[in-house]
Amino acid sequence: MTTILLIGAYGFLGSNILNYINRTLPGEYKVIAFDKFPYHPHGMRFDCVSKSYAGDFSDSYLMNEVFEQNKIDLVIHSLSTTIPARSYNAKYDIESNLIPSINLLDTMLKYNVKDIVYISSGGAIYGDFNKGLHKENEDVFPKSSYGVIKLSIEKYMMQYAELYGLRPLIVRLSNPYGPYHYSMKQGICNVALATAINNDIFKVWGNGEGRKDYIYVEDFVTILFKLLNLKIHTQVINIGSNKIVSVNGILKEIKCLVPDFKWEYAEASRYDVSDFELDTSKLESLIGKYEFKDITDGMKLTYDWTKSIC
Repeated sequence: MTTILLIGAYGFLGSNILNYINRTLPGEYKVIAFDKFPYHPHGMRFDCVSKSYAGDFSDSYLMNEVFEQNKIDLVIHSLSTTIPARSYNAKYDIESNLIPSINLLDTMLKYNVKDIVYISSGGAIYGDFNKGLHKENEDVFPKSSYGVIKLSIEKYMMQYAELYGLRPLIVRLSNPYGPYHYSMKQGICNVALATAINNDIFKVWGNGEGRKDYIYVEDFVTILFKLLNLKIHTQVINIGSNKIVSVNGILKEIKCLVPDFKWEYAEASRYDVSDFELDTSKLESLIGKYEFKDITDGMKLTYDWTKSIC
């Protein structure tokens, strides 16, 4: 049985990873959960979680304790303390994300743990400078501190691979949406759905014409474990659905589900990437063709889940 240290275990992506292991891979993985909460804040229970640690990711003493007390085979790093639209404090980003991530790598090496998955960003990394399909090997120009920090962590992981034999799998993820998303700060599909169900007016930053890749979160988690099963490492891989939709298109999908839904437009955030589309040919070469959830079907499933918690 493989033991995973899941950092950010009770967030949106972490909860979906835990749910996937519970439902699809029972008995194959044991999870050590690390989060700011000692248990899932919304009462979810996962049989695969054998132990849970609560604390600040920047607490290097606590992180050392986690490795000292457990035999860890794989780390999945899905935690970020900031979001692109609000990452205007570079010093805070460095102190709360970059430095703790480097400390994590050093602790892994201390305890001879070499395998790590880092969930990076398929939008914030690339920026707006280049248009068209974004390839993993192109020059990138992040607009936000969030994107700069994500890229810096990627670069340090690859440096540690070269110098110390670390085996990172870096996935640049597009815009995920779906169940177990509780935040009202990031993730337009989920936030707009919750706003609509609560009969509030949704604020759109910009004119809504920006087009991006949206991926149903269960598709992402399924692909992640396909890559793990193939033992892919020391690579950067785009993960997206090639389902390119404008913000206005997302809002229209929601209006079909909630006819009274209303929204208004506001000035765009200068930190947000307006358009992006990922080149996923590398991913397809590794796992073959994959049938992604259609945006209409994915939004309906997300609506059903969101309605159940509102």
